[in-house]
Amino acid sequence: ASTESDMHSAVCGGIGALKGPLHGGANEMAMEMLKDIDRDCSGGAMSVDAWMQRAFAEKRKLMGFGHRVYKNGDHRAGILRSWGLKLAEQLGPTAKKWFDMGDQVQAIMLRDKTIHPNVDFPCGMTYFIMGIPVPQYTPIFVAARITGWCAHIMEQHANNRIIRPLAEYKGPALQHWKG
Repeated sequence: ASTESDMHSAVCGGIGALKGPLHGGANEMAMEMLKDIDRDCSGGAMSVDAWMQRAFAEKRKLMGFGHRVYKNGDHRAGILRSWGLKLAEQLGPTAKKWFDMGDQVQAIMLRDKTIHPNVDFPCGMTYFIMGIPVPQYTPIFVAARITGWCAHIMEQHANNRIIRPLAEYKGPALQHWKG
């Protein structure tokens, strides 16, 4: 939008940027990693710890961990994990196994790499136990952001200043909804 492009092109640019595995596609990649762990470790063929050590040795990129802003942990990850776990417990052992495995992976990442999970890690597991196909994760991610993108585009068109997400908020004070 800062290039004065139209709304459609700016939204398409956002969609294209989210498609990559380092942002919007990260929850897909995190779930695919857990599916790989499940496949390789089923029946006791390998422990989750051994799988992770092999991944570290191979210098694999393990998605769903680390954040450029939340260096000491992404608070959203803990919130989503707790809600996803509640759902998994209601759905039963087949669903809960993903969170049990995820907890092991998270503990190993913290122990060995001192890297916290980001929101993509529990998001992938939560969508999966809800029965949402993995290729639909990024479109859901996009749908949740379209309104905000359009607001940013409209703001940009009205006042062509670069928007800095970490800048001080200058809008109206906190307003309470009366419903």
